[in-house]
Amino acid sequence: MSLESLVIDARARTFDLVRDLSDEQFRVPLLRTINPFLWEIGHVAYFQEYWVLRRDGLRDLYDSAIVPHDTRWHLPLPSRAETVGYMENVRDRVLDRVRSGSFDPYFVLLSVFHEDMHDEAFLITRQTLGYALPEPIEPRDAPAVHVRDSGDLGIPGGEYTIGSTADEGFIFDNEKWAHPVTVDDFRIARSLVTQREFLQFVEDSGAPHPVYWKRDADGRWLRRHFDRWVPLEPDRPVSNISWFEADAYCRWAGRRLPTEFEWEIAARHGGCDQMFGSVWQWTSSDFLPYAGFSEDPYKEYSSPWFQTHKTLRGAAWSTRSRMMRLAYRNFYTPDRSDIWAGLRTCALAS
Repeated sequence: MSLESLVIDARARTFDLVRDLSDEQFRVPLLRTINPFLWEIGHVAYFQEYWVLRRDGLRDLYDSAIVPHDTRWHLPLPSRAETVGYMENVRDRVLDRVRSGSFDPYFVLLSVFHEDMHDEAFLITRQTLGYALPEPIEPRDAPAVHVRDSGDLGIPGGEYTIGSTADEGFIFDNEKWAHPVTVDDFRIARSLVTQREFLQFVEDSGAPHPVYWKRDADGRWLRRHFDRWVPLEPDRPVSNISWFEADAYCRWAGRRLPTEFEWEIAARHGGCDQMFGSVWQWTSSDFLPYAGFSEDPYKEYSSPWFQTHKTLRGAAWSTRSRMMRLAYRNFYTPDRSDIWAGLRTCALAS
């Protein structure tokens, strides 16, 4: 896609994800893991206006670095119609800038990928609150098309290159820079852990069931998919589990989570299924800077979260395909179970 097309596409996706919501649904409860829709859609436009057009007139309303999370429910925000108009206006001015040639491609792409991340967050919010899945959006990991390849893939130990290089196009600062790492031989599961396998863990160990699971009056296990309860799909990857749940499953199964380096090496090697586009995959690795890390202009992207978050790799069905890269590093606190995250496992060293 051209830069112009990317800007148009990202904003259209945002509108698709909130257009059907009533004004009452826009007024979400104050929860630690979500933002008010009215604030968040305005924030997306402000971020683009600030980084591409270099205007910060609405900083006190929409700059996430200075507006504390819990205050976002009580700000004197523009109306919904005014906010949509603001989003359209910013988009059109950015498009004018792109068409005129007087722009920095880096910051246009930064604004697009930032919007892609918030678009995934809008879906997470809808799942959290039990809102319907918007009609244009469909999961890509339906059981009917999920083919599992059992067993482990063996990866020989040695020196491998991890991270991104300057000639790979747009990258985030936490991917800098490509560097060698040495790993021992390891064996990684070709397939993601399924709902059937995780249910065996829950029933055998007495562990709490995932947040969006329940048993009905007949003892059948169900999973909440947005506003609908559906029977568990045995061969579908388990999702919406925290890092703590993923780690507990591994200990029960006599396995372990891969490090993020092992995950990237396996992804580059080939031979594993659904590395992208089903669920994010927890790794054992803390989210840390690579040696020689330096912040990009958007300093709040990575630095505030080092040491306190765990790294996830891959991508979920809700992730835009342009975000799916081998070296991309996602990161969340280990207690988060609202995101579409699951796991694949590694064999313990013999």
